[in-house]
Amino acid sequence: MTTTNGLAARESTGTGVARERTGLRWENRVGSASSFPSRIVRARSVDDVVDAVRTAVANGEQVHAAGAGLAATGIAAAGGVLVDTGDLKGLVRVDDQQGTATFLAGTTVGEAIAELDRYGAMMIGAPGDHAATLGGAVSTGSHGYHPREASFSAQIRGLLLVTGEGSVLRVSPRHNMQYWPAAQLGMGALGVIAEVAVGFRRNAVLETSKKRRDIDRLVQDIPEARAKTDFYRVDWRPNTDQAMLTVGWLEDATPAVAAAKRARLEAAPAAEPKPRRRSRIRTRLAKFLPFLAPTIDRVSNFFDRTDNEGLRTPQQLLGDADHGLQVEYQFPVASAGRVVEAIKLLVHRNRLFAAANVRISLVAADEVWLSPAYARDVVAVCLQLPGGFDAANERAARDAENLFITLGGLPNWGGWHTLNGPEAAHVMPRYGDFAHIRTDLDPHGRTDNPAIKRLLQH
Repeated sequence: MTTTNGLAARESTGTGVARERTGLRWENRVGSASSFPSRIVRARSVDDVVDAVRTAVANGEQVHAAGAGLAATGIAAAGGVLVDTGDLKGLVRVDDQQGTATFLAGTTVGEAIAELDRYGAMMIGAPGDHAATLGGAVSTGSHGYHPREASFSAQIRGLLLVTGEGSVLRVSPRHNMQYWPAAQLGMGALGVIAEVAVGFRRNAVLETSKKRRDIDRLVQDIPEARAKTDFYRVDWRPNTDQAMLTVGWLEDATPAVAAAKRARLEAAPAAEPKPRRRSRIRTRLAKFLPFLAPTIDRVSNFFDRTDNEGLRTPQQLLGDADHGLQVEYQFPVASAGRVVEAIKLLVHRNRLFAAANVRISLVAADEVWLSPAYARDVVAVCLQLPGGFDAANERAARDAENLFITLGGLPNWGGWHTLNGPEAAHVMPRYGDFAHIRTDLDPHGRTDNPAIKRLLQH
């Protein structure tokens, strides 16, 4: 038996048609969810997706899509037919007049950003993880680091959706608009996304600065940072009071100036590789000697590199997919100080968090029905537990989630969480509307799996 992490095992160059595999065990990247699909169909085109879904419907099978396997809750883990979008890649069309670019849904964030960069364009609302597929990022409500921009789900311009019944729908603010607020963040419960249309801006460059700051002062300055910056990310080792702040500002430029700046950046010496080795050493020491974690983290902070203001490419600012088990909850901005203080106390009292990292970003309010930022600006707090889904990390994740729920947070659907239907209905004002749309588009529950059932059965 073969286990696939996030996507089906790659075969040799195919013939241009969808390929099927059987006898595989599917598992997400962090190891928190797995399943035994009856078949894995590796789609290469929209027609492949449609054929896979309609064949599953005709056979009375469940059907689900899998992207990069980054979602920690296992929303892609199901029996029946698994549509692997690993080869469903590429730019479909560009509409300069509307400022949109349409990609096949298996295209990764990093690939889409690189393609747009060749056109002298920058994606609006780009998710922070380069390895995520566009379809997966939409399905889970991923977000980036632009503090006045809403989540990626809220920023997309349209979708091509193959519903759980096999119908093909173009959904956007102008087409099938009654489905739009649900389809923007559907968790895979409405069908399989085949195409994603994103917005872009031309002739803009991003200047960034990376500095070490006190975490309490950073929290106090969040309102000012939201108003004055176009990029905002805080990386914090919570055994210390020091954090790394990366901020940036978008600058408009003429096409010639923007092209010249990009050319100068490309000609510059390559940046030093990320200090993965030092990070791994820090993680191992903190796990085996948790009582030394504050000292280890202070030393690690000392060696972190800071940067003066300078031009950065979007690729240089993307997040790292190798971050272990994530628990991200989003809170009203006014609660940021209380959340940070609670994390400090949790880490101090619980050795399971000795090697933990925290990433803080800002997400603007949106009108996406299942978004944790629905109708409110939020601060996103992502607790990262290095390693896979083992017993210790599961205990730590549960402790963190209990704290975050107590503090009034709502989960990022791509991170690890245990929220269920009654709880979601209680805290999400448009939960019932989403459930009605789900019944319209997938009346027989073809896209059901354990994670979807837990969230939607109320």
